[in-house]
Amino acid sequence: MTQPQSDLMSHFGIGVQTISKNEDGSVDVQVDLDEQFKEWFMYMHGLIKWDESYFESWFLKTLGDYVGVDPNE
Repeated sequence: MTQPQSDLMSHFGIGVQTISKNEDGSVDVQVDLDEQFKEWFMYMHGLIKWDESYFESWFLKTLGDYVGVDPNE
């Protein structure tokens, strides 16, 4: 399912491209990030270079906290 662009991209540099539900009930989310967001994220998390797996873990935890779901369950 393709999602319409929202204020996430204009305010935070995060563009949600797709959200798809898996057979097991889990969800895959694909996002586009602008360079300014990546620079801010690396600075805020003390990263020297971009770490996709670190971002994915953070994003899923943050999203889970927002909707009240533990992404590890």
